[in-house]
Amino acid sequence: MQVVGLVGYMDKYDFAINLARTINIMDKSVLVVDATLDQKLKYVVPALDNIGRSYVTQYNNIDFAVGFNSMHDVENYMIEQGININLYDHILIDIDSPKGYELFRTRGINKTYLFLDTSVLSIAKNKELVKAMRVYNQEEENLELTKVWFKAYLSRASENYFDTQIKEYNVKWVEPEYEIPNDDRDRIENIDSQLSGIIDIKKHSKMYISTIADITAEILEDSTSKLVLNKIKRRRD
Repeated sequence: MQVVGLVGYMDKYDFAINLARTINIMDKSVLVVDATLDQKLKYVVPALDNIGRSYVTQYNNIDFAVGFNSMHDVENYMIEQGININLYDHILIDIDSPKGYELFRTRGINKTYLFLDTSVLSIAKNKELVKAMRVYNQEEENLELTKVWFKAYLSRASENYFDTQIKEYNVKWVEPEYEIPNDDRDRIENIDSQLSGIIDIKKHSKMYISTIADITAEILEDSTSKLVLNKIKRRRD
């Protein structure tokens, strides 16, 4: 089982859903854990119709865990339900705060993607997140992160400024870095997915599909972007 941290102070629940769906298209089982402050997934995932409870539900063949206060709570719930959490191929954890990182990192995180935009608030909050990750990973010489940034929002000047702000934490950026487009087509498709309950990756923009295929291939390690793209195109939802 591989644990992937989707870390960063910004809304990325749509991306988490689409990434999970793409990994699932590659015949891998996925659990998405919402460790964010606002827990917005409980409003977005159609199957979550009992808002206020903490539980795991399935949507488009992907399991989603929302409303939990820690990874231990998720694990205890699954034990009670007779579910073996170790049978998942991948766990994606959406984290947007130092507290969330502290409470949901207990299984360890194999790969960490840091999501950025250019707002002053986002930069400040993401600096706090990197500081927290450094605290909880003191045994590592470098804090290895993969940068995911929104092209429409983040300038190179902003990116360089952020790098300067976190220089003291010994961050090692893992190549390549990724870009998520701010495209109207992608926003419309995300809304359609929320309303219809069907996650159809191939309806997104070409750049979005290419980026999510690249990240999926990197996570899976034994696949290529071309193979992922072909699976997406052939998929009939």
